[in-house]
Amino acid sequence: MANSRSPFNGINGIIGLVVGLVVLYVLINLIGWVIWLLYKVGIIFFIASLVIDSSVFTGFGNSIKTLFKRNWVTGLVAALASVALYPFTGLYLLGTALFRKKLKEKVAEADARKNGQWADFEEIPREPTDIDVDYEELPPLPPPPEPLRRTDSKDTKDSKDSKYDDLFE
Repeated sequence: MANSRSPFNGINGIIGLVVGLVVLYVLINLIGWVIWLLYKVGIIFFIASLVIDSSVFTGFGNSIKTLFKRNWVTGLVAALASVALYPFTGLYLLGTALFRKKLKEKVAEADARKNGQWADFEEIPREPTDIDVDYEELPPLPPPPEPLRRTDSKDTKDSKDSKYDDLFE
C-alpha cells in the first residue's frame, strides 16, 4: 500500500505532472519565440557593432582566420557555427563593442582626472614679450686637474715617491 504522505500518489501526482509539463511547454515556446526574434533582428546587431567599433568585427574575423591556419577543421566548424548562429555572433560582437566603448570612455575619464583637461585654445598676447631678462652669472669653472703621468714600471719600483706606494703606508 502506498504511503499517504507521498506527493506522487493519486490525483495530486497527476496534477503535478500536468502542471510541470505545461510549464515546460510554455518555457520551450518562450525560448523558441526569443530565438525566432533574434534571427529576425540579428543583422541589426552586426550593423550596430560595426557602427560602434569596427575593430571588433575585424578582430573576430582575424580570430576565425587564425583558427583556419592552426587547424582547418576547427576553423571551418567555427566559421559555420558563426554563420548558422549569426544572431548570437552578432550579440557577442555588439556586447564586445559596447564594452570597448565604455572602457575607452573610462580610460579617457581617468586620464582627464590624472592629467587634467586639454585646453581647446590658448590666447596669446599680441605685444611682444620682454626677452631682455637679466641672467645671473655663474662663477667660472675651476681649472681642470693636471692629468696623471704614466711612469715606467722600473721607475715605480725604484722610486718611493710613487702615489701607488703611498697607498700602502
